[in-house]
Amino acid sequence: METECIMLLPSVCAVLANPELPIPDDTCLEKLLDWFKVMTCKAPVESLMQQNTCLTELIATVIKQKDPEPCMLSFIFRLTGLLAASVDGFSFLEHLRLLGEVFGNRELMQKRTWEDATVRCGWIHGLLNAVQNLKAFQFILKNELIEVILPLQQDCSLFVSSAASQLLIQLLTLPAQQSMNAPVLRGDGHSSDMKDLLQSTSNENHEWTDVVKHIGMHVEETLLSGEPFHIEQSLKLMTLACKRCEPWILQILWEKVVGHIESLLETHPTTLTQPLVELLLSVSRTPIYQEADSTISTLLMHFLQTISPAQAGSLASGILNLKNCPQSLGMSAISVILHPLEFILYSASQQPQDPGLLETRFYEDMTIEEQLCRKTSCIALLGNSLSHIHELLEIITQPYYATHFRPEAILSSVLLVLQMCIGAAIPTTPAGSQICRHLIGSVKVQKFAVDALGSILHLKGIVVSDSVHHLLLEYLRNPDTDSLVLKKVMQATLKYVLCFSDLTAMWPIFDKDLFPVLKKRLCDIRWEVRDSTLELLTHLTLHLQDNEEFPPLLLNSGILQIAMSLLKDHEGYVRASTVSFLGQAIYIMNNKDDKLNSNTIQFTQEGIVSQLVDILSQDSESFPRRAALRVFTGWLQQCSRLPIENFEESLSVVFKVGCSDFDWEVRVHSLELAEVWIDQTLANTLVPSCPYAVTPSTDLKRKSLSELMLKLKTLQIFDILFVGLHDCDRPVAQKACAVLMSLQKIIFEKGDFPTNEVSTNGHEKAGSILKDCFLTQNSAAQTGLINLTGKTVDNIAEILAALDLKTIQNNLGHSSDYIQNSPRSLLQDILAVAETTVDNVIDCY
Repeated sequence: METECIMLLPSVCAVLANPELPIPDDTCLEKLLDWFKVMTCKAPVESLMQQNTCLTELIATVIKQKDPEPCMLSFIFRLTGLLAASVDGFSFLEHLRLLGEVFGNRELMQKRTWEDATVRCGWIHGLLNAVQNLKAFQFILKNELIEVILPLQQDCSLFVSSAASQLLIQLLTLPAQQSMNAPVLRGDGHSSDMKDLLQSTSNENHEWTDVVKHIGMHVEETLLSGEPFHIEQSLKLMTLACKRCEPWILQILWEKVVGHIESLLETHPTTLTQPLVELLLSVSRTPIYQEADSTISTLLMHFLQTISPAQAGSLASGILNLKNCPQSLGMSAISVILHPLEFILYSASQQPQDPGLLETRFYEDMTIEEQLCRKTSCIALLGNSLSHIHELLEIITQPYYATHFRPEAILSSVLLVLQMCIGAAIPTTPAGSQICRHLIGSVKVQKFAVDALGSILHLKGIVVSDSVHHLLLEYLRNPDTDSLVLKKVMQATLKYVLCFSDLTAMWPIFDKDLFPVLKKRLCDIRWEVRDSTLELLTHLTLHLQDNEEFPPLLLNSGILQIAMSLLKDHEGYVRASTVSFLGQAIYIMNNKDDKLNSNTIQFTQEGIVSQLVDILSQDSESFPRRAALRVFTGWLQQCSRLPIENFEESLSVVFKVGCSDFDWEVRVHSLELAEVWIDQTLANTLVPSCPYAVTPSTDLKRKSLSELMLKLKTLQIFDILFVGLHDCDRPVAQKACAVLMSLQKIIFEKGDFPTNEVSTNGHEKAGSILKDCFLTQNSAAQTGLINLTGKTVDNIAEILAALDLKTIQNNLGHSSDYIQNSPRSLLQDILAVAETTVDNVIDCY
């Protein structure tokens, strides 16, 4: 503990113990507890309390107050629990008789203060903090606190009941955990084997089993109470036990409640459906399910039959994700998910005898029809089925299920749903007509269906019919398509295109169907649609850049001309997406061996550079400026055919403008661009052009690095790096530091620059040189740069060598508020508030 904190702690404890002074807010108390928790991990707790007796005095004072503030009493409970978490801390507090006064004080539980949920929650959390060793476990048994904890598990406050459940689970698991631990410390600081400790308490080991049975009886009684809220809390407790308890403990609990769970499956209210689903799925993931009989599988099957189809989706999905799931149960779960889609296929089938999705149906068709013929349940049921298609596809590709289910049939049903949503389907039954009326214009079902379509198209080996691209084009052309649905349709369109290994048959579709409709969407009145269209075009350009047929189609489509006009779109997101698309499109136009045609001239990298510079310097929003820098970086990373030297004149402006931008992400992107430029230039400078050339000599390397540093100086890259190192935004400073560290390593490991002279003067010399380099305050405010004009390459190398970049990097690794939120600052704040209150009282007189 820091010396200054030790000096402040007694005063802070005195403030907290004084009921006449205002209590610090909850945030301060939480931070104080966090600090105490760190301290108890760093040093023996007993010595910590011996050296800071004010802590135990604070606990004793507050707990004896007649009517303490609820939040302060809660703080004391939790603080006591933290100090009692270790064996030596527990023994010390027990010796002072504080544990009984804090946690075993039944009179306190009769006071009005106990009615405050904050107090009850603090008491539970305090015990939860303390129950990390067997002494605390024995303390709870000795003081019969289990009788207090169990009612709190049914508390009306969800915070209290949840914390009580956590505590009960800790009581169930602690002895088993402790028996496997390594030697621990006794109160005198000497080593003691935990197994010896367990042996010394063997006469009480049966009490642990009694605790398990006691908790089991509590759950059993609650399940019989008929109170939905209490039943729900006990179901949650059992679910938690499935995740954390040892198998034999869980076996005892499960045997006590399984009969009542079976009864609940028959008579449960709707509010208990989800807790029951979670419990059954949790117990199915335990060794009880793996080793035992088929009771749990029978319960799962029975519950599937009991709950409504709309509620069964999450249970069916969970069943399919179980390991070693019985095939019959898995088939039933799949049937639950697919049955609504099977009914949709039947309702619009021209030939009812055609095979559908399912060989056997889990529900009666009448049950599904009844649900689908009501609008609310229809949308909910279909949405539920469609939302599980993605994970279902992973299951039905397994050997056993693959023989029973065909992805093509699922694809047909999804396409039919999408057709119904826009009135393009022709139902053949009265029920089908009614379903169509429910689905027309349903954005929710459309979103789920398009997502399902995208998942199906992602399957390897899927046979895709022409009806898919016809439907996608219908949605793309439909002016009433919702903007979010349209975005998903465009994502599905990309997956559809990527389904084809041979795109020969697709080029006419691009030319006559897809590009014309995308041109219209680029002019859509909704900016979200324009943005989604540009994203699709960017992805298409990225994925199809190696196809020789694609660039001419794109160039002749007229899309690039429209995109150029969108550089002036009123929406910043659209301008940013336009920059990204044009950057990628123009890259592939200018990096093909064959020239396209004369129309390419207006779409060259040289031609677009000036526009990107204008956007970087003039655009009022940050998104387009960030995109412009990403385009420059991408060109360099992709080894553009445009020589790197041709960028240098523009890059000088880009670096200067980008690194003085008010948006910190723009400045980071500028530094990333500088980093890529350095890497590319370094690769061209140091790597011999001939693969059989001899390794460059040290003098040649030094000359090459000197040339590199001269270029860096000319482009003012050193200027922006040194300024970035002192940037007020931490990510910018971190990036500048990382680039400088990389340069420092390259220059002094490969370049053989002299560093001995620098080390004698150290950082003072570097600091004085940088101080001389900074411009006057007015100029610096305008440019954000420093003046290295009069400095030689050796001067810059001298600065670079003297900078302790590792220390700077470590300092930058701290959070931005680590000084303000330090323990010392926290203690000072608490004292300052108390002193201000005292001054105000004096001023009143």
